[in-house]
Amino acid sequence: MSVVSRSCFLLLVLFLGLTGLPKANAAEPASTDQKANVIEEEVLEIFNRSMDYLAKLKQFQVTAEFGFDVLQETGQKIEFGSHQDVTIQRPNHFRVDFVRRDGVHGSVVYDGKEVVLSNPEEAVYAKAPFKGEIDDALDFLAEELQRPIPLRDFFVSDPGSVLTAKIESGIYVDESMLAGVLCDHLAMRNDKVDFQIWIPQGDEPLPRRIIITYKNEEGQPQFWGQFMEWETAPKLSDETFTYTPSEKSERIPFAVVDVEMQSEGGQP
Repeated sequence: MSVVSRSCFLLLVLFLGLTGLPKANAAEPASTDQKANVIEEEVLEIFNRSMDYLAKLKQFQVTAEFGFDVLQETGQKIEFGSHQDVTIQRPNHFRVDFVRRDGVHGSVVYDGKEVVLSNPEEAVYAKAPFKGEIDDALDFLAEELQRPIPLRDFFVSDPGSVLTAKIESGIYVDESMLAGVLCDHLAMRNDKVDFQIWIPQGDEPLPRRIIITYKNEEGQPQFWGQFMEWETAPKLSDETFTYTPSEKSERIPFAVVDVEMQSEGGQP
């Protein structure tokens, strides 16, 4: 039986529902008891500080890896994933370059006037006129073009308000080291998902890692994202957000171009 990837992964809906991992075992130093509909004040303070910092950035670049489970008919879970480089210039420019684990790579470019998706390997691209800010363009991609950007809730103009609106309860787990960086580990949830996030302590509290567990779906599949490198003062130009097709490239309809990033996850 062949492994199913994109089609089965439709269960990871756009709603980045907050479902987390199982309770920590007895060896863990921190208690993970979580009362329904209670968000600890410390959790909101740390989370909002991070999201406010991100929202105030006029432009940034971030390199991220993400993976997600796909439940097979046998009951086995198989992980798929992708690498993506995201460039944001507020209010109305962004670029996403990605490489899937199966080798498919491509880009999504928005210059404030049109959205372009390209697959250089197949020498094809698709584009559609659209005027609006980044939030509008991300919604247009997800809802009208059926090409959602993973982790996109972190790239909107006000990620804090978007994400906290989806949180029903939250606890502070513990301090945690990720790649040598001391982070605060937060665990939040709603009726659909458990959501964990690691936020660095210090002057640049940009997210380092998230895990989302879809607890109501069969097998409780997970989505994880690792923000590996943030650049808060990148040198950008108009060319960064300009797509110029090669002489061999062919323009095709959106329904045909394969620049799907496999995962719709990354939003609570």
